Amino acid sequence: MRRILLRLCQWLGALAWLAGVRRAVALEGLRRAFPALSEAERRKIARASYRQLGRSLAEVLLPPRGDGLERAMRFEGWEMYERELARRRGVVIAVGHFGNFELLARVAVRRGMKLWVIVRKLGDVFGRWLFQDRLRSGVRHLAERGSSGEAVAVLRRGEVVAIPIDQNMRPSRGIFVDFFGEKACTTPAAAVFALRTGATIMAAFPVRQPDGTHVVYMRGPYTTRLAGHAAVVDLTQQLTSALEREVREHPDHWFWVHRRWKTRPE
Repeated sequence: MRRILLRLCQWLGALAWLAGVRRAVALEGLRRAFPALSEAERRKIARASYRQLGRSLAEVLLPPRGDGLERAMRFEGWEMYERELARRRGVVIAVGHFGNFELLARVAVRRGMKLWVIVRKLGDVFGRWLFQDRLRSGVRHLAERGSSGEAVAVLRRGEVVAIPIDQNMRPSRGIFVDFFGEKACTTPAAAVFALRTGATIMAAFPVRQPDGTHVVYMRGPYTTRLAGHAAVVDLTQQLTSALEREVREHPDHWFWVHRRWKTRPE
């Protein structure tokens, strides 16, 4: 049953591409990121990313049971995370809409991580189901707005806050850093919370393997010698550059259907 669902959702992803679902958005992003590639090469990456999204959806809808969930996703750098966590100052983990990021959260909790994720509220039926499924798995949510005090408290308890760093922000809530050679309005939350609490900043990127399992590469820790706003910009740029390196290595893993460069500098 699970194998059939995996193939079906991968096929549905391919069908969404053929139907033109946000296809123009995906191709526009790929032209910004990879201007040297031919249009045919960019379309090939885009089609693969739609299939990858479909397969990731199936893995969340019908995940492996019991210990199979942990075997489906292994970590490189987990011991580095545990070493930083032992300092009891909390850990901020920067994540992107890259690979199976939903499965990543669930497996991390299974491995004992006390994980809180900063999220935007989704009002559609699937979004509500996704929120509830995360909660059932042990992942806890912090609202994107109005939860700064709670996020700081979580970190000061020595727990973990995961923050997506690859969503377009309004100018009033983001800062501009370089992403694929263009300015992208980016949340500074990961840097702000870490600097405010003394928490460690890391990043995590899940990469699908040929056998269908995943390897999560934990990067960091990220540090800065700067202070004030300059430190926030420096750390945010480091995290964004780390994401860019992973996307360059595995371009089909990223969420190209999001308008990442929508907000432009004045």
